[in-house]
Amino acid sequence: MAYTIFKSINVLNPRTNFDEKSNVVIENNKIISISKKINLKTFTNHKSVTIYDGNGLTISPGLMDMRVNLGKTENLKLTQKVALENGVTSIVILPNQTPKLNNPSIIDHIYKQSENSMLPKVNVYGAATKDDAGLEMSELGLMSEMGAVGFTNGNKSIKNSLVMRRLMSYAEMINRPIIQHAEDQDLSGINQASTTSIRGEMNEGEISTRLGLIGIPSCAEVIMIERDIRLAELTGVHYHVAHVSTREAIDVIRQAKKKGLNITCDTAPPYFLLNENVLLNYDTSFKISPPLRTEDDRMAVIEGIQDGTIDAIASDHRARSKDTKVQPFSAASIGAAGIETLFSLTLELVHKKLISLNKAISLISVNPSKILKIKEPTLELNEDATFIIFSDSCKSTINQKNLMFSPTPFEGRNIKGKILATFIRGNPSYLNSILKKRLLNEF
Repeated sequence: MAYTIFKSINVLNPRTNFDEKSNVVIENNKIISISKKINLKTFTNHKSVTIYDGNGLTISPGLMDMRVNLGKTENLKLTQKVALENGVTSIVILPNQTPKLNNPSIIDHIYKQSENSMLPKVNVYGAATKDDAGLEMSELGLMSEMGAVGFTNGNKSIKNSLVMRRLMSYAEMINRPIIQHAEDQDLSGINQASTTSIRGEMNEGEISTRLGLIGIPSCAEVIMIERDIRLAELTGVHYHVAHVSTREAIDVIRQAKKKGLNITCDTAPPYFLLNENVLLNYDTSFKISPPLRTEDDRMAVIEGIQDGTIDAIASDHRARSKDTKVQPFSAASIGAAGIETLFSLTLELVHKKLISLNKAISLISVNPSKILKIKEPTLELNEDATFIIFSDSCKSTINQKNLMFSPTPFEGRNIKGKILATFIRGNPSYLNSILKKRLLNEF
């Protein structure tokens, strides 16, 4: 028998609203005890016992990042490793990869390639339309059978209304959500039928005019959502909006939820921590999609998180090479890394007393699992011991030199919160040196 014991640690389980200081005992890969009192002599007679001092630390379910751009499939193992060290025990990758995740065999290959009992679980979205072109529906049924947890065109919106209706109807039949990057392509300057359209570069407004950059009107987001909500009501599908960023969009989603429609949405840290003002120095690390919006929009995102209109927070991880970012703003690539800062940046909402720690963990663990109908991470007896240990008070500064992926739009930001350990199915897959110093006994 192998036992791992965490003494006097704060146990946070959003699924059951449990939040108490307890002693946690893991036997092999299962949680066998969560109790106020513990008799260590019960376990010290066994061959392998590891005991940690958990005072001042928290144990919670592992995190799920429901929006990860992989780029190339050869980046998979590295992404899993980096996710592991940042408390993410499950990731969902978008279909805009090389090769694209648009047929059952590729999805099956991804699952087989990612299997590792010591690394985070990988889930995939299937491409909603062939070649992300938005014109012809992909093989949704076969991809679903191979494990696709939902369907999306990833970083492209599904523009054609008839195609979207057919996608929603079929997805409803197989009980899978449609995930939309909500952006009117004509308004944002990415009309696929035109070779002369100019891509919008930032949020349209006073600042874009002052900088001489091409603006994307904020209504490009809500227009697409309003259309999709009509189609979702018609078909009964579970419709999910990715990375919402504007007040108008959040208001429309809030009203749809009040009508009882099966609508969910997520956002990402840039949209509740940053606004368009940071672009005044033309820093391309802030060039993301959707673009950073106004301060009023940022506050609306926070309000949406607080009242439950926004169901989850994702990293929207989209790492870019330095060469594609060190260019004039118009030519620079779109996207930013996020998986390494998802946890600490979400905790900013807690430190600013905007939401509780329980809610913060829910937004990046339990809620994404519910949305995608994946087994919810939990801390309960006889469940697999997949969890994280963290300090919510450990201070640090985000430094690009210390990150595996680039760019980060949060360079130099002071943060509080650090992952100290990640256990996957009972395996201590990642142990930070801070936790190793908390080792009380090992025999």
